[in-house]
Amino acid sequence: MRDNHRDLFSRRRFLQVTSLGAGAAMVSLTEKRYDAFAQDATPAATPAPSVFDAAFCYTPLGGAESVKYDAVGKGPFNIALSNSYIGNVWRTQMIQMAEAFVKHDDIAPLISDFQVNSSGTDDAAQIAAIEHMISRGAQAVIVNANTPGGQVNVLEQARADGIVVVSFDNIVDSKQVVLVNEDQVEMGRRWAQFLVEQTGGKGKMLMINGVPGTSVDTDRRNGAYEVFKANSGMSYIEVDGEWDPGKAQTATATALASNPDIAGVWCQGGTNGAFQAFLDAGAKLVPFAGEAENGFRKQMLQYADQFKGLSIGQSPALVCVSIRVALDLLQGNPVPSFVSMPLPSATTAELVPGVNVFPDAPDNFFTGIQVPGCGVDLTIEEIEAQKV
Repeated sequence: MRDNHRDLFSRRRFLQVTSLGAGAAMVSLTEKRYDAFAQDATPAATPAPSVFDAAFCYTPLGGAESVKYDAVGKGPFNIALSNSYIGNVWRTQMIQMAEAFVKHDDIAPLISDFQVNSSGTDDAAQIAAIEHMISRGAQAVIVNANTPGGQVNVLEQARADGIVVVSFDNIVDSKQVVLVNEDQVEMGRRWAQFLVEQTGGKGKMLMINGVPGTSVDTDRRNGAYEVFKANSGMSYIEVDGEWDPGKAQTATATALASNPDIAGVWCQGGTNGAFQAFLDAGAKLVPFAGEAENGFRKQMLQYADQFKGLSIGQSPALVCVSIRVALDLLQGNPVPSFVSMPLPSATTAELVPGVNVFPDAPDNFFTGIQVPGCGVDLTIEEIEAQKV
């Protein structure tokens, strides 16, 4: 179907969010509420969270071409969400956000049945779950895959049978699947570039990596290496934090003990734990570039006069955009074969309590719950009301 799709996938396993030529029947929002929200584009160019703008939201990755299927109808549709791993807060919050999103006024009339399954870290179990949801009438399957290749056969057969397939976050390596993700290489690059700006391109950086061997960890590190190696005055040491606050804190404490001259921190996840290690050690606070955990953003506010921070996250809202993509494909509307969702980013100066940092919410809550221009305008109350 798409000759260049595999090249795009090989180059980067990631994405942001946008669209090529939306049809008149495309899912849209008419309400315009221009709330404050910190993100990449300039305020004048960025639609409000509650406004769906296809040309802004469905941004194609690289040379990804437009995909259009024969319309199944105008709905309502039977939609299935197949999740694999469920053992962390991000996955739980992602499912809660999906459940909240399908209840919104513009989405609910288009969905007759919303099936959700979390199968765990076993390819065979996820395949069986997908087959079961298809047997129950799923017209579109949205997948957060256990592995890039493990579910390919069942998903390609589903597509051959006319079922729409959309993959997000841990994406699938298949020409037949439409992909939605954030640009992981760019995320790593932006964190590193922030540290260059804050340190003048000099000093020793602490890199706190994720889970070794995963595509996300590899892509983020590659983005950072590109920047650090271009600045001869910078060096770096690496530890594994596995995206976990406790493990990141332990790894950072160990690194600080033998490297008191750390000048900046680049952290893939568990950032609040890494920051706490600096506090516990009584070390001078240095520039931090890390994930979008609520705990880290609260630290950015609390210690705003002592350090500079940048927070960029892998938003659980990827699932909401994927639902919208699936609905558009079912209605015969074109979308890019690889949708690149905007990176939810905030510096200390851009933090707005109740919008992109939540002082009363848990530290492990992920803050990217609104996506300007993509019609994702969830509140923390809506999300927490959903049972998983």
